Amino acid sequence: MGLESIVLIRDLVGVTAPWRSLFNHSAPVEMSVVGTHVLAMLGAGGLAIAHDRGTLRAGRWSAAIRQHHFAELHAVHRIVVAALGICMLSGVALFASDVKTYVVSVPFWIKMALIAMLLGNALIMTATEGTLRVGSGGDAAVAWARIRANSMVSVLLWGAIVLVSIVLSLSK
Repeated sequence: MGLESIVLIRDLVGVTAPWRSLFNHSAPVEMSVVGTHVLAMLGAGGLAIAHDRGTLRAGRWSAAIRQHHFAELHAVHRIVVAALGICMLSGVALFASDVKTYVVSVPFWIKMALIAMLLGNALIMTATEGTLRVGSGGDAAVAWARIRANSMVSVLLWGAIVLVSIVLSLSK
C-alpha cells in the first residue's frame, strides 16, 4: 500500500471516528444498522430469487402466463433496486463503523465484487426486458433465453453474497 493510500485511510478513519464511537457504544444504533442491512438484503434477495425461479420455469408456460410473469418481473425489479439501495446505504454505515478492519478485509472486497457483478447482471436483465417489451418472434425467444441465463447468474450471485456475508461477519 502506497503512502497516499495510507494517508487516505488514516483520514477516512479520522472522519468516521464519531460514527464509529456511536456505533460501538450504542446497541440500538448497531442493531438498527445491522438489522436494516440484513432485512434489506433478505427482501431484495428473496424477491429476486423467487422471481428468478419463476423465470427459469417460464419456458413451460403459455405465452399469456409468460407475459404476466414478465410484467411482475418488471414491477419487482423496482422493489429489488430500492431494497438494494437501502442495503448499500446501511453497508456504507457498517463500513464507516470500522474502516480499518474492512479496508483490508478480503471477504469485504469479495462481497463488493459480487455486488458489482449482481448490479451488472441486473443492468443486462433490464436491457433484455426492454427487448422483450418491443421484440417479437425470434428476438423474443433469444431475449427469454438471455433472461433465463441472467436469472441463473442472479441466483448464484445472491447465494455467494450471503455466504461471503457470513464469512465477513465471522471474520471481524
